[in-house]
Amino acid sequence: MFLHVFIVSLMCGLTLGIALIVSVFMVVFRKDKRSLHDMMAGTYVTYAKPDEIEDKQAFVN
Repeated sequence: MFLHVFIVSLMCGLTLGIALIVSVFMVVFRKDKRSLHDMMAGTYVTYAKPDEIEDKQAFVN
């Protein structure tokens, strides 16, 4: 039982660790600074403050 829990924990840790390392490298080396979660969610990184957004029609209902 202990061996099973240890192997499963090790595999989960390695999988999440590899994903974390890939995400960090993506943020560091990509011009648009998008990471794995940004690409999966379809979001992007912006440095504009909310009152500086040029296309304010996107937020008007």
